[in-house]
Amino acid sequence: MSSDLPSVPEQEVLQSDATPPATPEPGSEHDPTADPITEFSPMLANLSAMSLATLTVPPSSDQCLAHLKLLEAFHRLRENIATTNGLYGIHDHFVKDVYPDEGSDKERAQLLLQLREKRWAIYVTNAERRYAVWFESLPARSHSMPSQLTLGKICGLFEKTSNKLGFKFDYTTLPPLASWPVDFQTQLMVVASYTLAMQLTDNIDVLMVWHTHLLNPRDYLEDCTRRDRSLLWETGLPLYTIVSCIDNETFEYRIGDPTPNAFYRTTGLSWNSLDDDQQPTLDCAKCGLAIQTVLTTLTTAGSWKQLDHRDRGSGIVDPGFVMRCGQCITTTTHETRRVRKFQSDRRALLERNLPMPGTLLNSKEEKFAMRKMMSRYWSNASSFALDLVAAVIRQGTFIEKMHAIDWLHSPAVQFTMERLPTKYDRFFDILALKNKHIAVPTLDVDLVW
Repeated sequence: MSSDLPSVPEQEVLQSDATPPATPEPGSEHDPTADPITEFSPMLANLSAMSLATLTVPPSSDQCLAHLKLLEAFHRLRENIATTNGLYGIHDHFVKDVYPDEGSDKERAQLLLQLREKRWAIYVTNAERRYAVWFESLPARSHSMPSQLTLGKICGLFEKTSNKLGFKFDYTTLPPLASWPVDFQTQLMVVASYTLAMQLTDNIDVLMVWHTHLLNPRDYLEDCTRRDRSLLWETGLPLYTIVSCIDNETFEYRIGDPTPNAFYRTTGLSWNSLDDDQQPTLDCAKCGLAIQTVLTTLTTAGSWKQLDHRDRGSGIVDPGFVMRCGQCITTTTHETRRVRKFQSDRRALLERNLPMPGTLLNSKEEKFAMRKMMSRYWSNASSFALDLVAAVIRQGTFIEKMHAIDWLHSPAVQFTMERLPTKYDRFFDILALKNKHIAVPTLDVDLVW
């Protein structure tokens, strides 16, 4: 690995157990002495549509590489949002205002980190809200069945997608008509995949939340099933369309011909989340009055001076959220929002026979089933089976580790990616053989997962 790359702590390397091997034969296909810059971009650019569109178990080396590329794009997004001075009213000069003494370098560095984390938390909260709107805007399976599907219709959808993304789609990569599955549902999945891609690839924030949702398959299946979005479950992530939008050197997420109005027509939201209303509205739990809220109250230097206060705040993104209705004088907090969610799910059970969250794919033992159901409400006021905001932020730790290891700039990255599916298979063999023990995946296995 070239000397200008960031070093990886020895403990990190041991934990990942997947550092690129350093001893391939000189001059071979995986020669580590090859120039990483000349080998790097072409390999990413040559990811084929069919190798990424075809689901395999375990995932192929191309799919692992594409996933790594997507994670790097998420890392760049986080860095950009967190370091944007003044975003959401949070300014870097708060550091000097709170700690005017020049000798407080450690405290200043800690506060600057907290300011950046707060910006990212607000961005992710907005992203989850936008994802929820997009999720609900998708057609239910019962209303999305076309009367007839032909290869011509599928090719037409591919053409629209490729034009929108700014690249020419090669029809020769499509399998011949005779090889297409005759099953109607399978063909529908192909069409749905690219229909979703056309709606989604403009918005990396929505994509980031969708990606995290997919990483929790039981919760994802529950949400898709309860909301009649099983088509979304069957489709999966349109990986090729997505990675085609990510620059192979800067990892900036962009498309050739943005069409913001398409996303707006579908969801009523701005194409860029930073252009959305930064004072979202919530309905009063009692009288239903729409009340305008603020994202955070931590927008002054004074609000960051006291440690206990900076961890609270009273905006909708803050832990101490408080909203008072001027009409019925009802106070809304995160806790009352969770209670309201439970009441809404209970009504859906009684009126529409819709199963309660946590009762699908669940243990038959009553005490565990009840605990699983109630766990959906303990710290989750969202409409999903899990707190996706917290899940995205937790996933950021893994993304940072992938960025630090920097496999994408390794001259042996292809060899490393080819080894991962085998390690993934072996990990599940261990799970099957040692089913009474807890097996923790290494970082490379986690990447495939």
